[in-house]
Amino acid sequence: MGLKPTAGMLAAVTLDPVFKVRCEPRDGAVVVIASGEIDLATSPHLRAELLKPEAQAPNMVLDLREVSFIDSSGLGVIVGQQKRSQEDGRAFSIAVDGSSAVQRILDLSGLIKILDVVSDPAERLS
Repeated sequence: MGLKPTAGMLAAVTLDPVFKVRCEPRDGAVVVIASGEIDLATSPHLRAELLKPEAQAPNMVLDLREVSFIDSSGLGVIVGQQKRSQEDGRAFSIAVDGSSAVQRILDLSGLIKILDVVSDPAERLS
C-alpha cells in the first residue's frame, strides 16, 4: 500500500534553493556577497544589490564563492556590472572558488578571459 501524493506532500519535497545577497563596505571598497543559486528568478535581486547606492565604491568585488549554480541570466548581470564599472572608471572583480560550478561556467563561457577573477576578495582590497 503506497502513499498517494497530495499537494502538501509535493510542497515538502520541492527544492527551494535559498539565494541571499548582501553588501559589505570595506575600507573605501565594497564586497557584494552572494550565496545559493543565481538564475532567472534570483538574478534581478543580484542586479538590484549591485546598483544600490551603498554598493557604489571605487572598488567592488562580487564574491561568488558560496554560489552553487549560475545560469545565463546571472552571467548577464555580471557582464552588465563589468560594463558599468568600466564606464564609471571603477574596479570590478569576481571572487570564485577555483573548483566550483561557477568557475566552470566562467571557463566555458569565455568570461574568465575578460573578467578580473580572484580566489579571495582580500586580493583586491589591499
